[in-house]
Amino acid sequence: MGGDDFPISYYDMDKIKEEFLKYAPAYARKEAAEAIEKVVDLQKQGVLHVGLYYFVLIDLVGSTKFSTEHGNQKTTERIKYFVRSSFEALNEIRIKNVSMFIKEIGDAVLFVFQHFPDFIRWRQAFAESLSFLNPISPEPFVFRTCVHIGELDLEGVNPLSLAVSQTFKMEKNVQGGKIVLTEQAYNVAWPTIARAHHGFEKIGSIDLDGFKEKVNLYELLVHDDHDLLRILNEKLE
Repeated sequence: MGGDDFPISYYDMDKIKEEFLKYAPAYARKEAAEAIEKVVDLQKQGVLHVGLYYFVLIDLVGSTKFSTEHGNQKTTERIKYFVRSSFEALNEIRIKNVSMFIKEIGDAVLFVFQHFPDFIRWRQAFAESLSFLNPISPEPFVFRTCVHIGELDLEGVNPLSLAVSQTFKMEKNVQGGKIVLTEQAYNVAWPTIARAHHGFEKIGSIDLDGFKEKVNLYELLVHDDHDLLRILNEKLE
């Protein structure tokens, strides 16, 4: 059977790039342009196609309380800084596979990653960028990280995937500062981490649309500010 019988489906990157820049936040247009160019370069190498991806949602914690204490203007500036920093972190790391911003909703941002170590590199760089003192926020940035896995299809830049709503459903079950994976994401991710057998902890379960039974949640245990880098540098035996 010839290879042409089952052609790989690749995205129309010209269309995606145009719509991506059209709908990216105006205050992060420069960072978004750099991020999408990386994806375009990867697509030219034949690596961007319809398939299975990690869905990663980062959600800034305490925005309502911050707004009450510091006002709407400072809250807006803080959220913009948060979103822009997530783009910048993606631009700074050396990604080896597809890693792409999908959408932002208020103080939450959704990304997709093809490879779990790329997610760890980005998550480390992002947390480091927010840890520095800055005039934007008089209080530390605290955010939750939700990780799920599922099939991704795009209509322009709109993700057509049940995994999107499933990932957002995780929010209320994840505490600030934590990195939590659904069991589906955990099962795929753990072989990439040398310490996996003692690097995750089951923390509960939730109901997700599409699953008949509750889905278990696993926290990626991070012991200090540099622990994610240690995870990356550890080797599987």
